[in-house]
Amino acid sequence: MSDRVADAGSALPETEVSPIKSELTDGEWTFRDARHRGFVLQAGRGRAKVADGEIPFVAPCLIWLPAGEGTRLRVDAGSRGMALAVTEVGLARAIPVGPNAGQIRAALMRPIIQARLDMRNARRLADTLESITEEGSSNWPGAQECVRHHLALFVIAAWRLSGPVLRETQPLPRTIVHRFLHAIELHLRDHWTIERYAAEVGVTSDRLNATVRRTTGRSPLALIHARLILEADALLDDSRLQISEIAEELGFHDPAYFSRFYKRHTGQPPNRQRREILRRNGRPVGSFAAWP
Repeated sequence: MSDRVADAGSALPETEVSPIKSELTDGEWTFRDARHRGFVLQAGRGRAKVADGEIPFVAPCLIWLPAGEGTRLRVDAGSRGMALAVTEVGLARAIPVGPNAGQIRAALMRPIIQARLDMRNARRLADTLESITEEGSSNWPGAQECVRHHLALFVIAAWRLSGPVLRETQPLPRTIVHRFLHAIELHLRDHWTIERYAAEVGVTSDRLNATVRRTTGRSPLALIHARLILEADALLDDSRLQISEIAEELGFHDPAYFSRFYKRHTGQPPNRQRREILRRNGRPVGSFAAWP
């Protein structure tokens, strides 16, 4: 793991952009200067440590960290994106004058973790930061004005994303469970880890486990497996699908592993369960779809 420390300096540029490159080890930054930080992560995941605690995130996402003592950012190996550092003077010059200026300023004074950013918007924001790099390193006429305008586009985008979807610092237990169950419906076939679900919900995996257990009486993993079995039973009731096709539909790359998973949770293999379903429904059990 690399540990990078960003310290204050007398000659810091107002706006600085750098790439977050794919590495073989985790990366961690500690920010100790008075610059605000913006990140567009197009691949990977990590955690931001701020005054209110630790916030997980998963790409594609936008991260905004206002200037503050000891703010830290950790990204996992293989993460990729763009990083922005801007001084208070540079940010003030970028915020457009008008009726929205106060709202933009207020939004940028607290952390923003927008984890539901689609890839198209992530790419557009990354391109905006790359344009800042190109203009800032050029000798073109009006380059500094272009840098300021591109930065304005970036901070306006951050302000818009901080609106109704701003991550709650401490979401209520019912909100956590609702988000988790919704994420299961969306990503059941992706076979996400609990850590990935926790990042999607916006909490740590420990808090997700504790909240779900306290609210439902079951662990997050048990709920995921129960939902997989329920979906498998519905597909087994469809005699047109073979067991291998059901396994593929549920995201299992190995039909044999799916059969073992199903038997472990129900006590019998899926082909036997299918025969019982067909028998209860009064349908013939000798069709080819009942084969394993």
